[in-house]
Amino acid sequence: MCAALAALIVYGCTIGGTYIYDDVAIVRDDPRVQQPARWADLWTKPYFLSSGGAAVDRLYRPLVSSSFAAERWLHGDRPWGFHATNVLLHMAVSAAVALLGIRLGGLAVGWVAGILFAVHPVHVEAVAGLVGRCELACALAILLGVYLFLRPGPLTGGRVAAIWACSVAAVLSKEQGVLFPLLLLAAAPLRRDEPRADNARQLRLWLLVLLCWTLAAYLLLRERVAPVLWDRRFLDWDVNPLVRSAGWDRSLIPLALLGRYFFLLVFPLRLSIDYGAMVIGWKASFHDPYLYLGLVAAFAWAVCVIYSLSRRNWAMIFCLAAMAVCYAMIGNVLLLIGTIFGERLIYLPSAFFLIAIAIVLGRLPRQTLAPLVALLAIAGGIRAYVYARQWNDRLRFYRASVVVQPKSERVYALLWHEYKQAGNWQAAQQVAEEARRQEPECWQPYALCIESDLAQGDFDAADAAADQGLSVYRDVKDLDRMQLIQWKQAIAARRSAQGRPASK
Repeated sequence: MCAALAALIVYGCTIGGTYIYDDVAIVRDDPRVQQPARWADLWTKPYFLSSGGAAVDRLYRPLVSSSFAAERWLHGDRPWGFHATNVLLHMAVSAAVALLGIRLGGLAVGWVAGILFAVHPVHVEAVAGLVGRCELACALAILLGVYLFLRPGPLTGGRVAAIWACSVAAVLSKEQGVLFPLLLLAAAPLRRDEPRADNARQLRLWLLVLLCWTLAAYLLLRERVAPVLWDRRFLDWDVNPLVRSAGWDRSLIPLALLGRYFFLLVFPLRLSIDYGAMVIGWKASFHDPYLYLGLVAAFAWAVCVIYSLSRRNWAMIFCLAAMAVCYAMIGNVLLLIGTIFGERLIYLPSAFFLIAIAIVLGRLPRQTLAPLVALLAIAGGIRAYVYARQWNDRLRFYRASVVVQPKSERVYALLWHEYKQAGNWQAAQQVAEEARRQEPECWQPYALCIESDLAQGDFDAADAAADQGLSVYRDVKDLDRMQLIQWKQAIAARRSAQGRPASK
């Protein structure tokens, strides 16, 4: 299909890529992926483990982890194989968006939605990052499941089994899979014109029972391996600063996040791999333009719902409901998730957003629609291609990311680590100093400075960096302060081992 071909043209450049960010720990270095004897651990332990085997998060994505393990067994430590699979998955998802668009609004809607989804720049992180396979696999399972549910004709036993299989694949690929039953419920009014069948009611009941029991079994399994509800103490505030939010801040920041997502969907110009505490923060500000853009987006959504209800436009109502359901999870609206914001998180919601846009554009005359979509596809494709190519080289990509997102502590740490691996401690020191200047409230830049100073034998500078960090963290119970105290102890031990006098 045209959508799949467009996805290949734009994102095929990522096949020559490497391991970026979490790919290193989750795909390249996880011993469970490397050793077939440990494949069972992918199903009995959380998704992300530290080098010591401790859980880094409370995520559970065994199907995707198993796909990494199978590929590692087939082609070894060759990043291009993993990237090729991601590109193929994105092609399949783009085709699924087109098929669902056709079912909801006709050929023109499917064509527009599929093309725009295939080339959208906001999808680069999900496709170019290997760990983005969670988004790709979950979205493919959900979209195919909804399409099968909405296919013309009465439900059959085979189709019920296929829809159930999609639900299983979705929840085992990513947490958003738990939304699948709600999406089918939102799509139910679109099946009102199905032909009558003697066993239709029984099959619908079977589908409902299968989905409910599957969800219950999944939640029980998650409770044993990686509980769904995160303990706030388990979350790092620099990854999801909402753990520090309360009152109106806790209510308004998800609205500002909505504004950010909406802006990226419409104007995907400034893209970044990371959005941390110092980028978004934990305090809502009435000077934040994204807060007002979020208000506009929420108001526009409500107006579209009311208008669509008045017109009984069930296809548009389904897309709007699907967008709201998906955003409630990724936007930290009701429950906190592992991160405050991420471009990869918008992958599935963007499918319903673009189908809704296609339903509106589909009303235009063909002589107007074709050049407009071509213009949007070319502009989006060029932006996506240029950004996706940056992901093929870690050092260059991290350098560019620091320029785009100078308030992201995580990006500085990634760039610093690249220089450390290369033994370029002078460049690493410069990165650490810039990180400390940009983010004086985070303890990690001080740790980067300390390690850089120690590697160059400058104990006095390391001590000064530790003292400066401790002056920021005055609460003796603060875990960040404890990290810096441990660094002070390490400095003293290194001094003693080398016979250096203590700092004055």
